[in-house]
Amino acid sequence: MATKAKKARAPNRDIVGIDVKFTLNTPDGLRRVTFELKKDSTGQVVKWTITFQLFERAKKTDPFGDAIVDLAIEVDTKLNTKAEQMADQGMTSKQSAFAIGPAADTAKDASQGVVSQDKAKATVQTTLKK
Repeated sequence: MATKAKKARAPNRDIVGIDVKFTLNTPDGLRRVTFELKKDSTGQVVKWTITFQLFERAKKTDPFGDAIVDLAIEVDTKLNTKAEQMADQGMTSKQSAFAIGPAADTAKDASQGVVSQDKAKATVQTTLKK
């Protein structure tokens, strides 16, 4: 006599971390931005961080050296949905343009003392809203 197989319950799926890195280059090839999103979860607490790096070079034929800007930003929890969306779907063209333009310019200004680090971090985080 054959026994009927029991239907197994669906397995639980918990994503505890995501790490996505976007590398953006300007059309002239003189500027590069890396925009890395990381998600860490502990229980119900979700934390997103952005690592933002800016590289520049004088000529297209020169190699990119070390980053001239390197920011680590803890994302405001109000933007968690936007961070998740970018990680899942990629950057939009507006987000890419903002990251390599205004966000990079403000971050560079902060590295030179023209604006505060807080202003630079807020501007980079604004990329998620675009």
